[in-house]
Amino acid sequence: MAWTRKPEKLKIVLLDGYLDEPSCLGVPPYISPHVRYAYGALLDLGIPASSITFATIDQWRQRRAHYLDAAKGADAVVVIAGATVPSRYLGGRPISSREISELGSAIAPVPLILGGPITLCGEKIPGVSMTCGEIAAVSLQEIFGGPRVPDLNAGTEWTERIARFAVLGAELTTRHPSFPYVVCELETYRGCPRRENCSFCSEGKKQVRYQRRVEDIIAEVKALVGFGNRYFRLGCQSDLFLYGAAARDGQLYPQPAVLRDLYQGIRQAAPNLAVLHMDNANPASIMRDPELAAEVIDIICRYNTPGDVAAFGLESADPAVLAANRVKTTPEETLAAVRLMNEIGGRREAGIPKLLPGLNFLHGLQGERPETLEINFRYLQNLMDQGLMVRRINIRQVLPVGGYKPVRIDARRFQAYKDKVNEEINKPMLRRVFPNGTILRNVHIEEVKGQVSFGRQLGSYPILVGIPGEITVGTILDVGIIEHGYRSVTGLPVPFYINRASVAQLEAIPGMGRKRATRVFLAQPIRDAHHLEQVVDGQVDLTPVLQWLDFSV
Repeated sequence: MAWTRKPEKLKIVLLDGYLDEPSCLGVPPYISPHVRYAYGALLDLGIPASSITFATIDQWRQRRAHYLDAAKGADAVVVIAGATVPSRYLGGRPISSREISELGSAIAPVPLILGGPITLCGEKIPGVSMTCGEIAAVSLQEIFGGPRVPDLNAGTEWTERIARFAVLGAELTTRHPSFPYVVCELETYRGCPRRENCSFCSEGKKQVRYQRRVEDIIAEVKALVGFGNRYFRLGCQSDLFLYGAAARDGQLYPQPAVLRDLYQGIRQAAPNLAVLHMDNANPASIMRDPELAAEVIDIICRYNTPGDVAAFGLESADPAVLAANRVKTTPEETLAAVRLMNEIGGRREAGIPKLLPGLNFLHGLQGERPETLEINFRYLQNLMDQGLMVRRINIRQVLPVGGYKPVRIDARRFQAYKDKVNEEINKPMLRRVFPNGTILRNVHIEEVKGQVSFGRQLGSYPILVGIPGEITVGTILDVGIIEHGYRSVTGLPVPFYINRASVAQLEAIPGMGRKRATRVFLAQPIRDAHHLEQVVDGQVDLTPVLQWLDFSV
């Protein structure tokens, strides 16, 4: 298909179907670089911003008739998508193959162009007119009459184009429904640096590989800051420790100086940033040279913001499973890397650890056996016994990406295993990481269910906070933790205005109970702490919340 109209005359609908792959988050409140690159590429061709209609898939669902009219009047609809890992979402839901197919049929004869990591999965989706590759931005330019797509090995040409698109595409963030509270994923390099990829991972399917220059990433951050962005995440790479890595003896080793230049440059470009977090790290890279890795961890902790998480892809503690799936990191290396990161990143700032590891477990992998579940549990129990902290333990079932054939999982045994991990590992771990009394700053309310409001901080894998009472979605507040679940915590607004509190909020105070909460509610206004003690007959230990109480009427 060739376009005869000049680019400046084209009308395009750009739809963010969301990315969620091992090396990138793009479901709100995150925005992937790929959709920003695509927008930048269209602008670079000379297509005016006013001629590009942008929407997320959730916006499309909410205002389908409106966007359908725009699509039918456009020259093309471009969809960027690619959720290749199994997840549950609070901020949005990635586009499905069925929705893509229905969209293509609904807008015909307007062509639907599909791009992003979804094109690597090998699935033929009815209704798609053409695909524009894993890096849609570059292919789109050729499709609409611009320069050709570079050769796969033309690394410099790829990085130069991406650098230009990243700066031009920064403007797209202002059109995102989460703006200005949107986390901008920053890409440092593309593709897994390992010679042999894990058999189940979509990273190995990527054909385009490049490494971005420090100065290009900093220029992108400057552009994003210029449009009012303050939340950043170095999340778009498979192992941040190997950005700018040096080869020695056939292995790649971290280069602290490169990471220092990157972090310093970002801080200088965004002196008032609110979040600077990371994502993936390979324990094997860390333990290949612990001294170099310790220096990198120290650099990250010097420039990041608290609550940062380095996701470790342990996948399984069963050596048989690791061998069957070409996972080269051993459980022992992972444990040592957890210990090292705890020593340096476990210090608290603003009440929460600076940088902690997260552990990812995948089940249904080739080689998995009944005893795998017990091996994994004993591994986690050992970690607990050593007094170590991990921010999260993610237990998922593998997706059959690219023809990978998972093994069958006994649903009953798997659920019993997850229940045991929740009760004996997850809950006590959350108490360790976020003890009662911890204050979480700037929690964004995202959802209200019944009499409970749910929110998160912005950043890497933030803890879900349940707050008794109905709080308007979009509200930002500080929350003090009073109770722990398996994967979430319960908190109260800080300051806690006791004379404006509902019975549900009062009841949540540890030891309060429904009857006393009702008594306090009926006794409002409460004058001071002494008055409150009298109302509850001294039967409630108010110590955990006294520091948060405000007796204003």
